[in-house]
Amino acid sequence: MILTIALGAGFGVAAATFLYALAPSPPRLDRALAALHRPASAQDAAEHQDATLRIRLARALGMERLVNPRVRADLAITGHDEAWHLSWGLTLGLLGLATGPVLEAVAVLSGASLPWALPLCFSLVAGPVGALSQVLSLRTEAAKRRSDFSFALSAWLDLVVVSMAAGRGTEGALVLASDSGSGFAFDAIRRALERGRLRGIAPWDALDELGSVLGVEELCGIASSVRLAGSSGAKVRSSLAARAKAVRERGLTEARAAAESATERMSVPVVLLVLGFIVLIGWPAVIQITTQL
Repeated sequence: MILTIALGAGFGVAAATFLYALAPSPPRLDRALAALHRPASAQDAAEHQDATLRIRLARALGMERLVNPRVRADLAITGHDEAWHLSWGLTLGLLGLATGPVLEAVAVLSGASLPWALPLCFSLVAGPVGALSQVLSLRTEAAKRRSDFSFALSAWLDLVVVSMAAGRGTEGALVLASDSGSGFAFDAIRRALERGRLRGIAPWDALDELGSVLGVEELCGIASSVRLAGSSGAKVRSSLAARAKAVRERGLTEARAAAESATERMSVPVVLLVLGFIVLIGWPAVIQITTQL
């Protein structure tokens, strides 16, 4: 028993130290600003090498298979990179693997005995679940960012339509509309148009690339409509206005459905509270009846 406790404690300390070293943390603002104004040093190279080692360890464990095109789109729209995703996935997976030894250590300290297969099964199940929980968390955050992007996209389309109605050309209307707003969506569109101009490609092609990278299908459809106006000279002002209205209506429908779903979930605690109150009132009568029989 003493040997099991010692092994469990040693494994716990080693796992905690390893996870603390792997856990990514945001840099301090003063250090980040100072790093912008100094040349690369040996410390920066060491930090880069340490991050590379963490990524190599995650890839050696096969976690790179979790990074598919959909995950890359989720990372792009949330502002994270692949190294961050692999680091957190590795950390959560190791935490899941540590549940088995922790459960065994708790059982030993409490004087209970568990079959050796039970902690092993806990670790084998909790490890992959912990790694996959990072993917699910990223997907939830990306869905929220795409919903916000769609709302901002409808406002940007309205600005494009107004600029076209004022007599501006297609490219000028796109640039002016992106410069008229702020936030993640407007910044992404503005950067995409600027990069497209520097690369010498049409702005609708830049918007199409941005929609593909972020996984926003509405932006790809808008790029196709704008391409007709820019290349064929078609009048798509009414089409863009209709797309803006459709995006807004779909966003409002999704928000309404989410609110109704939250309302339905709130009814469950109320029902449980009522049932508990009924049991609290009726329990003394039940006890009295059963004791008199």
